[in-house]
Amino acid sequence: MRTLLVTCALFLLLLEEIRPWGFKDGVLRNSIWLEQAAGVYHRESRKGRYQLTFKDAKAVCKFEGGKLATIAQLEAAQKIGLHVCSAGWFDKGRVGYPIVKPGPHCGYGKVGVIDYGFRLNKSERWDTYCYNPAAKECGGIFTDQGRVIRSPGFPEPYEHEQICYWHIRVRYGQRIRLSFLSFDLEEDPGCLADYLEIYDSYDDIGGFTGRFCGTELPEDFTSTGNVMTLKFLSDSSVTASGFRLQYTAFYPLDYS
Repeated sequence: MRTLLVTCALFLLLLEEIRPWGFKDGVLRNSIWLEQAAGVYHRESRKGRYQLTFKDAKAVCKFEGGKLATIAQLEAAQKIGLHVCSAGWFDKGRVGYPIVKPGPHCGYGKVGVIDYGFRLNKSERWDTYCYNPAAKECGGIFTDQGRVIRSPGFPEPYEHEQICYWHIRVRYGQRIRLSFLSFDLEEDPGCLADYLEIYDSYDDIGGFTGRFCGTELPEDFTSTGNVMTLKFLSDSSVTASGFRLQYTAFYPLDYS
């Protein structure tokens, strides 16, 4: 009886933990890496996190045909799953970030748009949140059993200064097979200009597998788990037609 009560208690705790993310078709739909929703998207400097002044932030959004998001637009995006634990500029000199589920260093127990308020010092350096409902697709999160992923604008040349993340999450116990169909990025001996990186993990912190550029078709890759991350970055010089690849979810033959 005690074992049954403990099991029920653990189940209720797990249910409470996953509730903010949603669970459907055997897939935990964690939107932590969904960086574009309702026309709102997150951008950071090519130099890294928290490098943009308010003036820089406006210029980044304008360059891409958009503008700084308003707090109402951020709130609308958060309600349908936008979750980015990185503070950024938005309209009228405010700073904050949208989250769906709080973490130990993200949200401080709250969800919604974490608002740092209006900043008196516009030279402070943060990321930025832009609004452009007509923006080209650049990244996202996929839980389908298979999909074709293309660089922005493919087969037309991708634009300069792009940073795109695709995060793939399939059913527990499955693996992901990645196959390249077309590949054409700026040629560079060290792949320091334009490149595509593959991570055998939830993010680009761990699980680095390889960085690719040029025109040689990369070999197929199979994940060790049910998640994978792709990161595409382009610099400010040469562009090319980009890439087209396909992923497929499958159960290993020895899976039981």
